[in-house]
Amino acid sequence: MGTQESFKSCPVCKSSLGRWAVKKYLNDTYTIDRCSGCGYAFVNPRPSIEFLKAHYRTCGHGASLNPRSLEAVLAAETADPNSTIDAKRMIATVREMLADQYTMSWGFLDVGSGYGFFSREAVSKGFHVVAIDLAENEREVSKSISGIDPISTSFEDLTLDPSSMSVVLMSQVLEHALDVEAWVAKAWHLLERGGILAIALPNFGSLQRILLQEKEPYICPPDHLNYFSPHALRKLLEKRGFVVEKIQHISRVPRSAIMRRVPRVAAAWGVPICNLVWRSLRVIDYFRLGSIINVYGRKS
Repeated sequence: MGTQESFKSCPVCKSSLGRWAVKKYLNDTYTIDRCSGCGYAFVNPRPSIEFLKAHYRTCGHGASLNPRSLEAVLAAETADPNSTIDAKRMIATVREMLADQYTMSWGFLDVGSGYGFFSREAVSKGFHVVAIDLAENEREVSKSISGIDPISTSFEDLTLDPSSMSVVLMSQVLEHALDVEAWVAKAWHLLERGGILAIALPNFGSLQRILLQEKEPYICPPDHLNYFSPHALRKLLEKRGFVVEKIQHISRVPRSAIMRRVPRVAAAWGVPICNLVWRSLRVIDYFRLGSIINVYGRKS
């Protein structure tokens, strides 16, 4: 795996650290520390950048999901259109946030573009999209879905002109980053004045995580190395000069997942059961305990 030097204090706010959990994956053991100040939790010590690049070239966003054919990706999205719904919400939000800024380039960087649903939606809303992804399988599927041919590069190695982007999107990718400070700083460097950094990731402050603790599904090193609550992510963005203008809490359970877990005799009431679950999730989001957060920071 190869490691870097361990952090002795929080990289976000420099407060003291405490051991939060230990997780095992295959032959490796990962320790997770948590900041006593902002609450940011992260794998410490860190894997090497070489390990991570090799891991994501092979596995993409998750080893259990890859490789997948275009047909399989489209079938899964038809059954549970989560990526399409998330893309429409996030792209509509950034489009609205930029509505009055007529001098923007409308450059859109999709970091870790996955299967291309966000790139496709951004193109449909008039953005000029640059997509990057390390996984060959994901790039092939993304090109078919979005019409954009993603660049085979890590965000660390990406070279673009300064202030050339109106939007930098990091959807379900910052939790994978080795150096979150460097990623946010680079986003600032690439964005125009008034540009938007849009981030979606699992909520470390969610009800699900509070109940399950380290057994929560999103606590899964080495895929996920970073665990942010809205407070900790706001701290990170503000430290690097962003103004956080909007935070959305999103909880959604795929209909197929609900139906797999209801008794067979209740299958006839599948729709009412799904509606009941969805209503309860809206209540959870209202109290800011949703499983996913969308955070939007502006380069002021």
